Amino acid sequence: MTLFSQTPVVETVADAAGRLAEARVMGDLIDTLLAEGFLDDQPIDWPAPPTLPGELGWPRGAVCLRWWIDRRQGQALLIPLGAAILPPHRHVAGAGVFMARYGGDGAVTEWRRLMPDELLSHVEANCLDAEQRLQPGVANVRRLLATSLWQMRQSIAEMAPLETSLAMPMAAGFRALERRAALRDRPFHPLAKAKEGLDEDGHRRYAAEFNRPIRLRWLAMRRECLACGSGDDEALEPIRLVLNDAQRGELEAEMARRGLPNADYLALPVHPWQLAHGLPRHLGEMLEAKEGVVLQTAAGDFRATSSLRSLAPLGESRFHLKLPMAVFSLGAARYLPAVKLINGESGQTLLEQARTQDPVLQARLYLCDERRWWSYLPSGSGLFDDPPRHLGAMVREYPAVLVDDPAVRLIPMAALGVSLIPWGQPEEHPFDEWRRHSGRGAGPTASIGLFGELCEAFFDIVLRLYRLGVMPEIHGQNAVLVWRAGRIEGLLLRDHDSVRLHRPWLDRHGIDDPAYRIRPGYSNSLYNDTPRDLLFYLQTLGIQVNLLAIIEALVRHCAIEEALLWLEMRDRLEARITALAFNDEERRTLHEVLFASPRWPQKSVLRPLFEQQGVPGSMPSGKSSLPNPFHAEALAGRMPARACVVDDEPV
Repeated sequence: MTLFSQTPVVETVADAAGRLAEARVMGDLIDTLLAEGFLDDQPIDWPAPPTLPGELGWPRGAVCLRWWIDRRQGQALLIPLGAAILPPHRHVAGAGVFMARYGGDGAVTEWRRLMPDELLSHVEANCLDAEQRLQPGVANVRRLLATSLWQMRQSIAEMAPLETSLAMPMAAGFRALERRAALRDRPFHPLAKAKEGLDEDGHRRYAAEFNRPIRLRWLAMRRECLACGSGDDEALEPIRLVLNDAQRGELEAEMARRGLPNADYLALPVHPWQLAHGLPRHLGEMLEAKEGVVLQTAAGDFRATSSLRSLAPLGESRFHLKLPMAVFSLGAARYLPAVKLINGESGQTLLEQARTQDPVLQARLYLCDERRWWSYLPSGSGLFDDPPRHLGAMVREYPAVLVDDPAVRLIPMAALGVSLIPWGQPEEHPFDEWRRHSGRGAGPTASIGLFGELCEAFFDIVLRLYRLGVMPEIHGQNAVLVWRAGRIEGLLLRDHDSVRLHRPWLDRHGIDDPAYRIRPGYSNSLYNDTPRDLLFYLQTLGIQVNLLAIIEALVRHCAIEEALLWLEMRDRLEARITALAFNDEERRTLHEVLFASPRWPQKSVLRPLFEQQGVPGSMPSGKSSLPNPFHAEALAGRMPARACVVDDEPV
């Protein structure tokens, strides 16, 4: 059943949206529990698929994981799983989780479908000890789950239609792809959808999937209270980069009328939600002291991208904005501290130096310019102080050579990892458009070939950077494909504040240490002691988050066997390792870590949220491990075919 089908069952759009949201969240929650080992020490077994009373049969081809909640009472949770590659089993989409009671003869006598919050309650009661259950992170997870459900339900019910993007002009197509990426947000994170702080109206007005225009608000900020990036120049300030002449004139006239001369004040853009909610709560004293004066003129129309606080202009301009919001997403506040902006400049410089070391990187690696920023940092404040980080702005410039080329399209990789099938909408995946442009057929073979081309282009650039001791944050939101007439011609990177490095390899190639600013006493993932440590981010962010999301979408959309896509990825990765100028020791390390090791690292997201004590500036995460997805036995088709559920009914 979909939102748009005719069916004898009376179901409102809101009901259908709620059902689809619960299925999406439940699937990611089950998969995360399995991947992070929550059930490893629980009383589980793998019985034959049960015969459930009532009309709903067990999904054909699915195995049954039985988690005994109370053996004496015969109570267990039954979880339908299909075989997969990473992790080795995944929840069957839309198939639910059941609380079952067994009779004395071992047959199911009662059953009911569980809601995600009920499953979470069982996890808390059985997988956490008494001390852990008292931690504030546990209540936070409950709240995040509730927020994820209602916001995903609202997104499904009210999302704007998604246009076919590659046929549109570049800027409009890019905005459409960003809206698509927002539907999945951070792939496989069960609580990613939650944007805490937004009510229903705020979510509807400011989240990307609703496609609502956002008109900027402005503050006249005393220049002496601002820290600035190296791109700061009066001719290149926000008012001149993101507004047209008429809008700029209106804003400048108000500042002159109110006695706020340009010599002393800079017009700083502010997200309208932040002006209404974040600044009064966190920076009321700054407003009272007139360090920042709220201007009445609202000017500059933008739309949200998949990252919420990054805004794309409605026109063809290459200048985008990143603005802080006192909203919590992925367990972290979406503020914009000066230290992140400083580190972003340093990361950009690091990538620019790396480009000079390799002619292919010079030709195919593109960088957004993120050196124009302004951050509230009054006298006496430190880089790591909390209130100032709620006010700032960064103008992100996309390369003119790409934006001004009518043949180029920019494709955020996160948009390729979204299938609309779980959202109950008719599907037109970007791969469909790509196949048509490239003149390929419509079968699975064509999609596998295009996926292989994507992997080859991605790995070629990432491994060339790795060889120099550099690893960008290559999840799908930051990595943007440069597409021209059916071919990927490069990779565009944005958000440079987490470019990781291995210092000895930088030194070997004459690349400067970026001298990142790191908060004393906090864990540091930017400097990596060994090449193996640096590979962790290729394995996790690059493959397990970015490319695996694309695999999941293609499996759903094209009915491709998952192992075929992993084989294609492995072949392309091996080919690039062989072709690039690694020495023997480096090549042995790559093969051992990526292909020979029995285990692969897993970036944990749920356990760190349970354990979270405060609100850090980035997503809480930890490390665990999973079986290596590139091992021959995993890819040889020895596991049963994945169970398939269409419209929540087993087939």
